[in-house]
Amino acid sequence: MKFKTKFSEYQAVTTDDGYITLHSGHFDENCHSTAGALEETLYNYVEGCSVLDRAQASSITILEIGLGAGLGILATFESTKDIANKIQFITTEIDPELANWVISQASIGKHISNLEKNKEFISFNLRENFQVKILLGDARETIKNLDLEDIKIDCIFQDAFSPTKNPTLWTKEWFRNLRSLCNKDSVMTTYSASVKIRKAMLEAGFIVTNMKGFGNKRNATRAYTLESYRDEKLEKELIRSKTPAFSDKDI
Repeated sequence: MKFKTKFSEYQAVTTDDGYITLHSGHFDENCHSTAGALEETLYNYVEGCSVLDRAQASSITILEIGLGAGLGILATFESTKDIANKIQFITTEIDPELANWVISQASIGKHISNLEKNKEFISFNLRENFQVKILLGDARETIKNLDLEDIKIDCIFQDAFSPTKNPTLWTKEWFRNLRSLCNKDSVMTTYSASVKIRKAMLEAGFIVTNMKGFGNKRNATRAYTLESYRDEKLEKELIRSKTPAFSDKDI
């Protein structure tokens, strides 16, 4: 299956777990690992951010960077079906036509109620306690509205296209913006374990830790806002490294 929008052409790719990801012609990259699109999303983000434990304890707000094929929404929705607390899922998407394609798919579309669309966002419910908002446009601009609305984030799924393909969503300036949206006890996970990306997170005020990568990836990254999670050994290694933190000036 292929389809084209004003922004990009997309090609469906079936991954090893039977779920479909999309290859973006604009970024020339798949949205997910071919080792398993849904499994990767569950491992890196839903499990990586301890979403179930956090949602069982209280209402939470999740910020996903990169809607992609919509598997972040789907994985979180299905994983939290027995949780009664409110879950607010906010995600970013630069291509409005892709966002409309995602919500038209049966896996998500059949659950939608209270749908609202405008040029800035698409919002809807998948359950009474599961609210979704897709921010349309450049994420570096659209997340500014969250700050204005005083929304605080508990979990961040940093799932943008790779730093080589989509560098503006990986710099220390970007991570500073994300850090400013966080609660006192927030967590962010990502598939990237690059030293320059980890140093960007560190210089933005995150506590950076290692986690095992998905599939054939050796490592991934989990970052916190609480000091108690500090990995002093890793932090010293990052500080000693001559590799500079990735910055807007590198783009």
